[in-house]
Amino acid sequence: MTEDADTLYREVILEHARHPRNAAPLEHPHRRARAVNPLCGDELELTLTMDGEAIREIGIQVRGCAIAQAAASLMSKAVKGIALSEAQALGRAFADHMHGDETSLPAELDGLRPLEAVKQHRSRINCTLLAWQALGEAAPLVEK
Repeated sequence: MTEDADTLYREVILEHARHPRNAAPLEHPHRRARAVNPLCGDELELTLTMDGEAIREIGIQVRGCAIAQAAASLMSKAVKGIALSEAQALGRAFADHMHGDETSLPAELDGLRPLEAVKQHRSRINCTLLAWQALGEAAPLVEK
């Protein structure tokens, strides 16, 4: 990675950490999940409203480090409007990529490329995957 790209990616991560997208919980979600990263102390709650199988709206509240904040923000932009099963498959592909698997980053996740720099800091990879973990576990809410 060139120094210019490294600087640009750092700026993207800081922008998303300072001004996270989709950072408010949804009032009437169809699905909800929580995830915790015990190594860093990050906590995340994800809420989704669905339009059939597609993610209509996403809300993510993160109490944690800048990387977890930025990764959740970037993820929320990447999955809005696609089928939950497709989003979960993208999450598995992103996790494989971040763990050093030689898989290339899917084109749909090109916006997450700034997070690749975290691969050099293995202890922080879980920070980038926290929102994806919650998305993979998003369970339908049972109406009473």
